[in-house]
Amino acid sequence: MRILVIESDPVTADLIESALPNEHEVVVAMSGRAALERIAIGRAFDAVFCEIDPPDIKAKEIYERLEAGSPPTAMRVTFIVSEIKPNRAFLEKPPKRYVVRPVTASALRDALRATP
Repeated sequence: MRILVIESDPVTADLIESALPNEHEVVVAMSGRAALERIAIGRAFDAVFCEIDPPDIKAKEIYERLEAGSPPTAMRVTFIVSEIKPNRAFLEKPPKRYVVRPVTASALRDALRATP
């Protein structure tokens, strides 16, 4: 399984990468733009973990671009949030998968199992 992690904090990105089982190929993008570039050049991903507020492009815009250009990838996104309340409208309409920080290995595995 190829997994894209969109996370601007290197420590958090490393923690997420190390929490995922070794049999997965994990690609880390430190910005939304870098992630979208990887997807645009045809890099297919079976799952995507995306922080809710990357510094360069907000998760909502990343998701909208994926819906328009790569709907299968958009369906595979799980968002990483610190707080649900300020993101509730985005996360609930239509419903999206998410995990709450601090992210645990079991939450990541559960999210992978729920990924279509």
